Amino acid sequence: MIAEGEDLMKTWNGIRIAVAAAVLFAAGIASAQNITGQVVGRVLDAETGKPIAGAQVTAAIPSWVAQVVTTDSRGQYVIPLLPPNRYDISVTAPGYLEALPREVWVAIDWRIRNDVRLLSAKGSGRVPAGSVAQNR
Repeated sequence: MIAEGEDLMKTWNGIRIAVAAAVLFAAGIASAQNITGQVVGRVLDAETGKPIAGAQVTAAIPSWVAQVVTTDSRGQYVIPLLPPNRYDISVTAPGYLEALPREVWVAIDWRIRNDVRLLSAKGSGRVPAGSVAQNR
């Protein structure tokens, strides 16, 4: 009888080790499943350096629905879960000139920083490429 009890204990120990190994293996695979990147940054007033809350930041590629996020009270934004590709990042905010799109490349697990300084709209229109309101 003792031999049967020892065999049963060995079997249960084997099962526990196998289950623990399977859980750890699955966790490793799950963490390796990240197949997207993200774009993060701040939108600031070009003259004062103050954050612009409520600005709309858009990540767009041809033939794909654009992803739009809004900056928080600190002017910060995160555009998550972007599949690897080339994106045009543009920024608009009420009372400011629109920043022309900036091309960024996103790859798996990349976190691209894209800070933007917008000029106050004293007139109307778009800011030309290379100006202070252009994405950096």
